[in-house]
Amino acid sequence: MGQTWLCRLGLYLLCTLCCGYAEVSKPTVILQPNWSEIFRGETVTLRCEIQGGGGAQWTYEWSPANRNSPSSSEYRINTATEPYSGDYSCMARRGSEQTEWSSAFRLPSVLYKPRATLTADKTIIPAVGSVALRCSVSSSAGWKYDWFRQESVSSPAQLIRTKEPDGVLRVSEGGVYSCRGGRGDPAFYTETSTEVTIQETAKPVLFVSPSWLSPGASVTLSCEVKPSSAGWRFFWYKAVPERSSSSYSFYPMPGSTNGTEQNSFLINGQNHTAGYVCRARRGESVIYTDYSQPKFVWSADSPPAASLSVSPDRVQHFLHQSVTLNCTGNKTQWRVKSFPEPVRPSSSQCSWRTMTGSSCTIKLLQHHSGVYWCESGSGDFSNAVNITVQNNDGLILVSPVHPVTEGDPVTLSCRDKQQKLLSKVFFYHNDKLLHNDSREELNISAVSKSHEGFYKCQHSGKESPQSWMAVRESLSSPVSSSFSVMLILGPIIGIVLIILLLLLWRYKRPKDLFFPRSKSANQRSTTNDGVETEISEYSSPLQADALYASVKDSPATETAEPKEITYSMIKLKKLRRKKRPREPDERVVYSEVKPAAAEPIPMYAEINHKNKAKKEKKEKSSPAATDESVYSEVK
Repeated sequence: MGQTWLCRLGLYLLCTLCCGYAEVSKPTVILQPNWSEIFRGETVTLRCEIQGGGGAQWTYEWSPANRNSPSSSEYRINTATEPYSGDYSCMARRGSEQTEWSSAFRLPSVLYKPRATLTADKTIIPAVGSVALRCSVSSSAGWKYDWFRQESVSSPAQLIRTKEPDGVLRVSEGGVYSCRGGRGDPAFYTETSTEVTIQETAKPVLFVSPSWLSPGASVTLSCEVKPSSAGWRFFWYKAVPERSSSSYSFYPMPGSTNGTEQNSFLINGQNHTAGYVCRARRGESVIYTDYSQPKFVWSADSPPAASLSVSPDRVQHFLHQSVTLNCTGNKTQWRVKSFPEPVRPSSSQCSWRTMTGSSCTIKLLQHHSGVYWCESGSGDFSNAVNITVQNNDGLILVSPVHPVTEGDPVTLSCRDKQQKLLSKVFFYHNDKLLHNDSREELNISAVSKSHEGFYKCQHSGKESPQSWMAVRESLSSPVSSSFSVMLILGPIIGIVLIILLLLLWRYKRPKDLFFPRSKSANQRSTTNDGVETEISEYSSPLQADALYASVKDSPATETAEPKEITYSMIKLKKLRRKKRPREPDERVVYSEVKPAAAEPIPMYAEINHKNKAKKEKKEKSSPAATDESVYSEVK
């Protein structure tokens, strides 16, 4: 009995080896992909599979016939262009051997092209937040989704995402959104969904000017609300670091408790690095917009409470070099912040938890270029520094990272990746070549404010990036500055004072020097002949050092005869006290004149001689008349 079974087994193996085949199982028709629903226009694939068929070469036959590939194991059906029936089966041949026909496979019902469905959990985006959109196609599987956005209903749709597998999109920007589903190869797309309009809440945006502080400059904050509209009231805050997180606490600025109607706010006296935010409120509403993103104004000067230093002490560094930032001050907890925010914060930012003491080391990448500063756990800000990252095949300018004090020396140089000091270098200040000849270093013996600006170096056709060199005033600068102002204002003030003194002196000067004196001390004397002599003082610009006396007759004779006036110049002579006074002459008419002013003033006296008999006067000769002198003594 056992021999009989052995014989049969041997014959079977021999037949298999000689004929090259063995008995195979019945084939099976499989739908790929195996979707529960098929839509008109999709392309589906039926596959004929033989269990245990191995890698042998089979030819296949389909029912209904496969017109495109009659002997292929795959039957592709485009439901949009080809007729199809509900049942499909297949068989396979290999030489003289053939399989049985497979069981019939019925295609799912072909449905009309569907439309994607779009839903949103909310239609208004929070001031700081997003809205979740969900796109779906009935209950079938295998869909990937494309997303579209329009600025408005009338604007064209723009494809913003494609082949998103989960059908969920979070948006933080307002607009008109829609979606569609797609699957298969070639892709079959559903109808585009209905549109959903997402609105933004008012979002404030803060601008700070200037970004870098200079001595005596004011800081202007400007807050804009988007979408922009009228009727807003603006509130201003100072940002203070929070020790428990990487965010900030906000405290109202002085004078901003009740807000401002203007969308700008001026800050005077800000000397150090600081952060600010704003928000807005419409009318008397109690609902505010959210806070804006913090914006900073930076200062290169170190405040007493916090200071940032860089090692190596320069602005420019090569790619992949390590730079250590050291925060110092009277605090123990620090973090380093930068602007712009790094692409990977954990790789470049030292937080409260990752800083080793007060220092932080960064292995520089290209995106690490920016402004850096320290923040303490108690809310202090340090000075800010610039860091520029250069490619390894370039040059760097070695320049001070901190401001240089006026009067101090400074040296600039140019180096390559090997930190080799280069010679035959040209230096530029604000894009202007400083020297026609090349040199190894740029030495400035005493820095002044005019040296402030952008510097770069050039060597063998290569050029370094530009770096700003800041110059701060020395401690004596305020005095020298005040002295310079006095040098300018001093002469002007002196001239004004001189003019005022001249005007005051002219106002107080005796009027006799400017106006004729209408009356003065008049003295009368009567001669033996009844002639009355009147001496009147007058001021006159015509003659100096002269005194005239007016001699008039008595009123009785004056009314009887017409006046005739005789003028006589009286010379002033100083009388010596020791000499005896001159004996009076009977022919002389004496008049004593006492000037009122102490200073010598030209004085005039009119002398009128009038005799009783007019004829006798006419008969007298002129010499005789002149012999009788009239003397006046001036004391």
